[in-house]
Amino acid sequence: MADLTSFREIIELWGTSHGSRIAMAADLPGATSTQVTKWWQRDSIPAEWWQSLLATDRAASSGVTAGLLTELAAREVEVVEARA
Repeated sequence: MADLTSFREIIELWGTSHGSRIAMAADLPGATSTQVTKWWQRDSIPAEWWQSLLATDRAASSGVTAGLLTELAAREVEVVEARA
């Protein structure tokens, strides 16, 4: 199980190339590789995709949980609030 500390690292469970973005999108019904690439660039996965993400074998075998996703999202809020 990997020590995942960012949404970007979760996305990189599928690999680090453009092809890996296509692979992740294929595992998430309705997602496109362009969307996944934007998530990687923003280091964020929108909450509406979490359920589909958690249903993938890759996420489950890597220890991705709803709690982890929530923790990462809370960190994003803290960063934004600290900038304000």
